Amino acid sequence: MLLDFKVKFEIAHVKLISKSLDILKSLSKGELTRIESLFQENKSLFIEHKLDLPEIFDLRMKKLNSFLSDMQYEHYNNKLLNVLQLGDFGFLLVDVKQKFIDTGIIIKKKKLNKIDIQLSEEEIKIINIALEVYWKILVGDFSVINKITRHNIDESFNLKLQEAGKIATDLVTDNYIFSVNEKFINRKAKWAFDVCQSFDNKDNNDIIKNIGTLPKLKMTKNG
Repeated sequence: MLLDFKVKFEIAHVKLISKSLDILKSLSKGELTRIESLFQENKSLFIEHKLDLPEIFDLRMKKLNSFLSDMQYEHYNNKLLNVLQLGDFGFLLVDVKQKFIDTGIIIKKKKLNKIDIQLSEEEIKIINIALEVYWKILVGDFSVINKITRHNIDESFNLKLQEAGKIATDLVTDNYIFSVNEKFINRKAKWAFDVCQSFDNKDNNDIIKNIGTLPKLKMTKNG
């Protein structure tokens, strides 16, 4: 595999990408309830900014989990796909996930703050997808799942994803998706958004500014 870029990552970047790849793998297999467990990361900030009482948030997440379980049964017939059924996408996903797991071990052993990782265009694409799924779920934009599902689905699937988003955000208007800039959205959504922006601008055509607290990625094109 041709490694097209050298990217300097902070430890937090590596942990975030490892987690996002794991979530992408679960969702690609058909585990829709992972949506609810990820959205839960907003709980403390929702309560801090008085969007919710703890018990109300918990009740809504219970309803969301039940709704997603029903979707999983209705649209996927509760059938989870394996890596072989995910095809080339699945094999690449597993390889990239393992690369970041191994990198995390190296960081821990050598007590590093930053590390350079060589990545191909294809690896960057799959990381970008994983991070997009991550931050969009945290803002309630569950329709992003349409990008990654490998099951045969009908038109009602997206409508159900939108309904699930409304359950999560507790907004009943058509504009039920939060902005990633909101103070009550978990900081990791902002980190994921920033990395996506860096990858999308890897040819350095635009000047972009991070919205999160992590430094911008430093990317160098090889050759």
